[in-house]
Amino acid sequence: MNKYLDSLDHITIITKDLAKTRDFYTKIFGMKIDENRPPFSFEGIWLSLNGRAVIHIIVNSSHKSPNIKPTLDHIAFKAKDINLIKNNLSKYDIKFIEKKTPDNKIIQVFITDPNGIKLELSKPID
Repeated sequence: MNKYLDSLDHITIITKDLAKTRDFYTKIFGMKIDENRPPFSFEGIWLSLNGRAVIHIIVNSSHKSPNIKPTLDHIAFKAKDINLIKNNLSKYDIKFIEKKTPDNKIIQVFITDPNGIKLELSKPID
């Protein structure tokens, strides 16, 4: 057990298109809009996964972070049903790359969200 941190709380995505980003995460992954978002002075929404707000989306014209140039390689989610996800990606005509880890223990699906953020969806191979 880590005495300093419990878990990753959320990620924040800064976007130019709130509706497109919201629709991507709600339609592809079934996330829900979290109504518990405080009334910040900038436009945005929170999306929840299993009842917990894990993605905060902010409209970039509403929120500026001077002198910060973020870097991020990818965000990974543990998948419950990788085939269901692949079918949903195909339904919405979203291209994906499927890989297995070198030890053949985990299947990985990589996609890109509307903001260019790489997402990994992974599940241990049964």
